[in-house]
Amino acid sequence: MSEIRQRYKYLKHKILKTNRYLLTSRIVSFLENANVETPPVGIERKVLLKFLRRHVASMFNYPYILKYHYRRVKVSRDKATGLHYVLTNENRRLYFKRDMKIAHIRTLYNNLCSEQDEQSPHNYCYHDFSINSDSVFADVGAAEGMFTLKFIDKIKTAYLFECDKDWVEALQSTFQPWSEKVIIVDKYVADKDSDEFASLDYFFCEREKPTLIKIDVEGAESDVLKGAGKLLNEGINDLLVCTYHKRDDERNLSEQLRKKGYKSVPSPGYMLMISDNSDSSNDTAEGSFDFRRGLIHAKKDLKI
Repeated sequence: MSEIRQRYKYLKHKILKTNRYLLTSRIVSFLENANVETPPVGIERKVLLKFLRRHVASMFNYPYILKYHYRRVKVSRDKATGLHYVLTNENRRLYFKRDMKIAHIRTLYNNLCSEQDEQSPHNYCYHDFSINSDSVFADVGAAEGMFTLKFIDKIKTAYLFECDKDWVEALQSTFQPWSEKVIIVDKYVADKDSDEFASLDYFFCEREKPTLIKIDVEGAESDVLKGAGKLLNEGINDLLVCTYHKRDDERNLSEQLRKKGYKSVPSPGYMLMISDNSDSSNDTAEGSFDFRRGLIHAKKDLKI
């Protein structure tokens, strides 16, 4: 038994010396000692502290993530296309890139479900938005298409903007049953137009206007909004814009939309962004970190 205890102490010592554990300790210290007005504040800081005192830091630091850690996802293969897929909660096939291994798909799908959990700071659906048979989605940065797939049977049309060719192939299989109302656009969305780029203003100048725009484009959200100035002036029912890619995006993107007459509210909770660079006010020997809001939901002249 003494040998087992010694082995346990040795492993515990090794684990507690890893960079991620050391960084977690520093994050806890920051939350315990930061100015009371430094985000996260109030109950949100208390919730994060309670979790991080018992778990290693990750992007999402809330109890709900634990149910996805060891969930075994069934992955099937479509013989006709050779692509792998999983069945979503809506019992719809969600296809993945051709070169993805089954283990990777399981991990990715669990991560996707974790991101869109009702308690997640990255949950697009935390604030209600209007959907009906006349709704037109512009899913900018569609990736695997899980967001639009959730509502595909309730809406009129969906435009999926995705420039990754491998995801485009998967999207074509995922939305094949609804091909009459899904248009996949393999271009980058920005504030200019060319063979590779498209602005939303130009793209929709002779098409039905979107009623909902979702934007998740790895930090280029501001450029997408700049290229949608006319659409924003005309009025979009709902905008879902990610704000976690850059440290000041919540403030900057909200201000950008405010100037167009939109009121923005963030999703509750915070995402923890950890990096090896110094794009943070909280640099440590193990890396830098920031707590950021996941996204904002914006409407024009309407209470949300």
